[in-house]
Amino acid sequence: MRHTIIAVVILLATVSSANAQTRHSLTSSPRLWATVDACRSSASGDVVGLRGSMPGGGNDSEQMFMSFELQYRNAQERWQTIPGGTALVSVGSARYASRQAGRDFNLASSTAAGTVLRGVVSFEWRRGHVIVRRVRRATTAGRAPSAGASPPGYSAARCSIS
Repeated sequence: MRHTIIAVVILLATVSSANAQTRHSLTSSPRLWATVDACRSSASGDVVGLRGSMPGGGNDSEQMFMSFELQYRNAQERWQTIPGGTALVSVGSARYASRQAGRDFNLASSTAAGTVLRGVVSFEWRRGHVIVRRVRRATTAGRAPSAGASPPGYSAARCSIS
């Protein structure tokens, strides 16, 4: 009986450790990123595109979600969120190695001129309605967005509207 209890304790510790490693590996994965994939100005308005990538853990029972927010640097050099971000968007099952999604923000040219902008993407992995892990990432440069970049392949940490 004592050996059975010890075996169960070891098994539970191993499963707990494996779950912690999966959580850590997903939130520190190179497949977890956010980038500015469009930054263009026109007479009809300015467009800032954000794109995110998140890794799946190979688990069919988990779903992955992202939300996007645009921020500007205020006079005190602090990042302020611009109202109008997205609610959580489903990007699919966590059985996939990674998934990407994006959002374009349309701004009036007169309000965006001279403004430095960046994005923040929130990532969630869920089982049903239960959040099993959550992380946020600010945009960085040097990513390889697979779709929606303008021009193709564009990736930046920030966007300056002129």
